[in-house]
Amino acid sequence: MSTPAAARRAAAVEDAMDDIRAIENDLGITRSAVSAIRDRLIALAAERGLFPLDEFSAPAAGDGERSRLYRLAQDADDRFALYAQRSSGQVSTPAHNHTTWAVVVGFEGQELNRFYDRTTDGGVVETHQHIVEAGTGVAMLPDDLHSIHIDTPSLNFHCYGLALERLDDRVFFDPRNHAWKTFNSVSNIYEARPDRRRTP
Repeated sequence: MSTPAAARRAAAVEDAMDDIRAIENDLGITRSAVSAIRDRLIALAAERGLFPLDEFSAPAAGDGERSRLYRLAQDADDRFALYAQRSSGQVSTPAHNHTTWAVVVGFEGQELNRFYDRTTDGGVVETHQHIVEAGTGVAMLPDDLHSIHIDTPSLNFHCYGLALERLDDRVFFDPRNHAWKTFNSVSNIYEARPDRRRTP
């Protein structure tokens, strides 16, 4: 459904994604590039009127899910994908990589990001933490490891160099078995692009 914010949001998202493509083209897949992409997304998220929370509903009790992804942008070749993640709280992931660059930027609420290095015995060790909230974000290269932890309702933006449905080679660390396992690609994504369905 079209709303007053939707057309303005689509234009702002398109401008941001044009800038992000240019950043990657100019700087490659480097630490400076993903930092610049993070800063551009922080600027987009600062346009708060474009993202009314009631247009990105969180899962209701009994839905069987704690968070929901809304696709805001994605190229025809599945590159340069941007999502809004709406959470009702109590969301946590294991330490994992992305196999593509990844940026997370805050909008509403807080998302704790923990970062890790691999250890010589095949495990992970936490190196630092960062709370993603409005005005902040984190930027990762393809092999960087992080986990996310959300305790209260939130909305954050996640941007990737390749769409989540294509990330079949991601791995996560299973501490119970001290083993790396395949992190299944995501498929239940709600459409938030203009003139497209909003259900998975």
